[in-house]
Amino acid sequence: MGRAALAAMFALCALALSPPAHAVVCGAGVLRAGCVGPNGAAVVRRPVPVPRPAVVARPGAVRCAAGVYRAGCVGPNGAVVRKRY
Repeated sequence: MGRAALAAMFALCALALSPPAHAVVCGAGVLRAGCVGPNGAAVVRRPVPVPRPAVVARPGAVRCAAGVYRAGCVGPNGAVVRKRY
């Protein structure tokens, strides 16, 4: 009986001294499957995409993703080359 009581006390002390899990624990990130939080499984949805307004450029205008003087900029007559002085 003494060994069983000692084993039970040891098990209860080990459980009492273990640190609690407060953060959401996910295997592959918050947006992936397999997320578990402190209150059970966490169901996470992806955010709703926000529609962006359409940009209409006048015909023949230079259209660039990162500005006129950036790499990858193409104008109506071909690639734009910026000379550095």
